[in-house]
Amino acid sequence: MKNNPLDDLVKCSIEISSPASSDETFDSILVVVAPPAAADSTDTGEKKTMARVTAISQADELLDYGYTVEDPAYAAALVAFSQSPSPDELYICIRRKAESGGDTAESEGSTADASETEDSAAEAPDAGTPGGSGGGSDTEEPKVWENIQTTLSRAKAEAGFYGICLVGFRDPETIEGAVAWAEANEKLFAFEYLDPDACPVQNFSYYRSFCIYSGEADGYDDDKQPKENRYAALAWMAKCFGYDPGTETWHLKELASIVPSALSTARKKELEEKHINTFRRYAGCNVTIGGHTLAGEWIDVIRFRDWLKAEMQINVFNALKTNRKVPYTDAGIGLIEGKMEETLLKGQTIGGIAENEYDEENLVPGFTVTVPRATSLTEAERKSRKLPGCRFTARLAGAIHATEIEGYLSF
Repeated sequence: MKNNPLDDLVKCSIEISSPASSDETFDSILVVVAPPAAADSTDTGEKKTMARVTAISQADELLDYGYTVEDPAYAAALVAFSQSPSPDELYICIRRKAESGGDTAESEGSTADASETEDSAAEAPDAGTPGGSGGGSDTEEPKVWENIQTTLSRAKAEAGFYGICLVGFRDPETIEGAVAWAEANEKLFAFEYLDPDACPVQNFSYYRSFCIYSGEADGYDDDKQPKENRYAALAWMAKCFGYDPGTETWHLKELASIVPSALSTARKKELEEKHINTFRRYAGCNVTIGGHTLAGEWIDVIRFRDWLKAEMQINVFNALKTNRKVPYTDAGIGLIEGKMEETLLKGQTIGGIAENEYDEENLVPGFTVTVPRATSLTEAERKSRKLPGCRFTARLAGAIHATEIEGYLSF
């Protein structure tokens, strides 16, 4: 006998709801470089053209775009990929020459590290070569570059990145422009300098930029500093971005290929007062000292906060998206509360938020979440379909960087 379709009695349809995933990344680095020397030549051979931000997974990939092993861009990539853990890839962005008559040009001045002129004329912009490429003649006219903020804004439109390093551009105007851009765009910017009397920034009130002094390399004359130390900030960022946000501190990290600084007590104090980080030798180990941004906040705290914000946003968004409707009731508000707690628990698990602890008598929670009752909100608030008053507090787990120990021996 023939059956009638069950749709006559039981109409069933099943929707598949796919959760969204965050496109935020906290381990990707943008490296801004000058174009290769071949870019100014009519003979480009079989080389590729880097028209957009390009990801590379090893330094040798730059050779396909006209760079040579002598170029600062190649040396910087080599330093980055030498770290352990090392980055999966670097995003390379070429800083273009300014268009004639434009109002966003920056002329590379004579403030670039003088020590770079011997090994690479390109990184000494006043030598007349592209600030960071090799092979130019010192009789060429100095190049004028587009405003660094223009470069970074173009890169942001083409690729997703979190960290920023510049190769071959160390004049104060460029550094200060990158510092301001990173602060406004919620990125991390790292830079280094080698001349103790030529710190490129004067304003130390920025929370998203950090500096490492890599001059006075141990065993080297002042005018013969190791070229790898010009990329100490990139090395440090490449290594620490290999750790998940919240699991790391940037203090006491070993950096491959970077030579530690031999600093006087007065120099150490001077740099520490300005929250400038250093790379020094202790107990036979070459390690970073500090971990501060220019404003004095810990780098790992800023990175963890950015991760927590992105995680909270995507979790709450998924609660709104995957449910056909989240009612404006205590139950619906509880769903939002649950996603907030889920995010904070994850932050606690990875080590960014402190665990629940006890004082002499009471529980001290690692975090608390408070949300309003539906009936406590006004009719206008409920009609707006926007839920206000969702708050949390959390204690950072922090990190121990140093310790004081006292003891007594007796017979």
